[in-house]
Amino acid sequence: MAAGDRSGAQAAIDALPEQQAARVVAVIANVDAAVSFPLTAQVPTGIAPGAAVVILGFGLQPDGSLREGLVDRLRQGLAVAVEYPAMPVVVSGGNPRAGRTEAAAMREWLISNGLPAERILSEDASASTVGNAVNTAALLRRSGIGAGAVLVTSADHLRRAVADFLVAGVTLQAVLAAPGAERVPGPAELAAIYADARAVAGI
Repeated sequence: MAAGDRSGAQAAIDALPEQQAARVVAVIANVDAAVSFPLTAQVPTGIAPGAAVVILGFGLQPDGSLREGLVDRLRQGLAVAVEYPAMPVVVSGGNPRAGRTEAAAMREWLISNGLPAERILSEDASASTVGNAVNTAALLRRSGIGAGAVLVTSADHLRRAVADFLVAGVTLQAVLAAPGAERVPGPAELAAIYADARAVAGI
């Protein structure tokens, strides 16, 4: 599929047990949706009540400080949170540096920039985009957040993130990309997107 061999992929799917074939078909559909998912750099309008803002982490500096790319994500996520004051905000990321996780650093930044602490939910165990998606999906379910999410990440990361979250079962109301030039996924990047999506699906 990553190389565009639809007929070969279909033959392989047809040879699988029915349940496994259905899971593979779902992964393919979600990757297709991710590659064409509409993006915005603006605060989206018309978000359904009951959704959450999900801001994905980005590796901290060795001293635990935030990289500029992560600050860009936080600024966009905060803008959405201000526009939708009833929406909780999920910060997702582990990978501790100097004793604090990405989620902890993100939470501190949001609070210092005026977001009430009680609006913030932290997912601080993930070490990858796959982990972000799987762990955040579980957190949303536990928290009773059933209307999906507004996902905030970076332009060079977003198609993989969108695919992972869709495969994890999160309805995406909108996707915001922090500043950067988005690329049309080439064969190598598409293969990486499929690898991530399969990992989320457990296949």
